[in-house]
Amino acid sequence: MDSYLALAEQVLTAQKRALSALEILRIAYREGIAPEHIHGRTQHKTLQARLSEDILRYRDGSKFYRPAPGKFFLHALRDDPVVPVSDRTPIVARRRKRDLPRHHALAFRKRLIKKEAKSGQVAMESFAKLIEHGCYHYAANSKQRASEDVLVWSFVVVVKAGHVLSYRAGPYREQRDSFMSKRVIGFYSPVIEADMTLFDQADHGVVWSGMKALASDLDLYDNLAWQALNANSKLQAVVYPENDGEADNLLAVVGFYCPEWLEPTSTRLAINDLQWIDLRTPINHLDDFDPWSQTLLPVAQRLALEA
Repeated sequence: MDSYLALAEQVLTAQKRALSALEILRIAYREGIAPEHIHGRTQHKTLQARLSEDILRYRDGSKFYRPAPGKFFLHALRDDPVVPVSDRTPIVARRRKRDLPRHHALAFRKRLIKKEAKSGQVAMESFAKLIEHGCYHYAANSKQRASEDVLVWSFVVVVKAGHVLSYRAGPYREQRDSFMSKRVIGFYSPVIEADMTLFDQADHGVVWSGMKALASDLDLYDNLAWQALNANSKLQAVVYPENDGEADNLLAVVGFYCPEWLEPTSTRLAINDLQWIDLRTPINHLDDFDPWSQTLLPVAQRLALEA
């Protein structure tokens, strides 16, 4: 268990009542039990994200549950007579639509990206240095940005033996005309402030953000699938597409080398006509793909041929 979850378990065990992430951290600070790296103005956001992801990933197998929106408690203490009755029953949270605005979205200034971009790509070394030197900021959310903002998206390409996994994006996910009902070759999500933790600083949590998006879309939450996702996902390219058709975005392409035994499926309304595309042969109908996928097909082809 990571240090955020271990700290939450320690505080909740001592308090024997449901708490918000902010309340958990305030008690931890007061008691002097928070590790050095879990100090800071926004650490409660990271803690809340970690707790939510653990519940989403492990479901009934998680140590934690929500007895109320924004509150967390421990399954192990549900039958303790000291625990308030209101904290003993988990609520069933509806899965959030993946196209909802994500708060504190990672962004760069357009002039900086244009300076770094060569032939539509930003070198991996340059991207790492921009992160390392703190040359980024946060937009209010993924749908509210300044005209000079370039938003960063994690775009996961799933490849297996010369093939890339694709689907058609339904209206549940997409409202952009140029993307609606088009074929997509990746699973994407805006990178947000909470994605960067002590263990994900080099890429600001780009890979972590993409793993979450892929796991959510394809229900890759069982232990074997998650272990494969964790072991076989790597940041492969950073692309600045010219044919976006709207506001500027930076696509951090994460390659997931899908093992032979794993055959992804999905029941999501946003994921239609899931199928593998053979990239060992030329693509004849580029117009069938959305703008981002058209731009990223050469990257996907390279990764697929390496798989």
